[in-house]
Amino acid sequence: MSVDERTVFELNKAIEEDELVLYYQPIVRVSDRKPVAVEALVRWRHRTRGILPPNEFVPAIVRAGLARELTIWVLREAILQSAVWKTDRQPLSVGLNLSAENLGDPQFHRLLEMTLRAIGTRDLLIVEVPGTLLTSPEHLAGLQDVRERGIRVFIDDVTGPIDLTGVPADGVKLGRSIVSRLASDDGALEEATAIVHAAKSLGRSVTAVGIEDEPTWARVAALGCDTAQGFAVSEPLSTAALSRWRERR
Repeated sequence: MSVDERTVFELNKAIEEDELVLYYQPIVRVSDRKPVAVEALVRWRHRTRGILPPNEFVPAIVRAGLARELTIWVLREAILQSAVWKTDRQPLSVGLNLSAENLGDPQFHRLLEMTLRAIGTRDLLIVEVPGTLLTSPEHLAGLQDVRERGIRVFIDDVTGPIDLTGVPADGVKLGRSIVSRLASDDGALEEATAIVHAAKSLGRSVTAVGIEDEPTWARVAALGCDTAQGFAVSEPLSTAALSRWRERR
């Protein structure tokens, strides 16, 4: 059995035995640092290796053709958790990543609608997609389908010029590679300014990702970003740890 085959075998068993778990990285409003959303990130509580990040198992899942199954699991768990927070009167929007394969997959769209009808809280769901999808009519149609279901769409990891005209999206996420250089690199600041201006001119919101210190936070605030995410806010947290983090704030 190859390494990939073993990983897929163990992951299928992990799903059956409830070893997968979602961690949530808080996203706060820049103006007052109030939590408004989280990004859902899958982890694997491996019985012998501890908590595994996605880069240690997701590539094998993609190569095995099981990405849809994993995405549906993440989607269902994220929606269920958003429903719990809404019931507890502590609502948070939950963002999750979709791939090109998801957007172009009619079965995924059907499963998405079935999950939303069963659980609800579509108003609290945010879908994040890579900007590379914006040149494909098929993917743009997929984004439009998602938005028509009442779900917000953000273009993820934007690090260069972007034309959002006609793109069915509510906002962009300014990429970590450019945000991390804002406080020390005037070129990065110019690039970020252009991205923010392009988004704001069309009424789209901007989330800055990867903020790790106060000087970067100050630059992000000066740029006019709406929300922020990164270790200066919080690392990804388990559900219990997130509840404690919110109580402290």
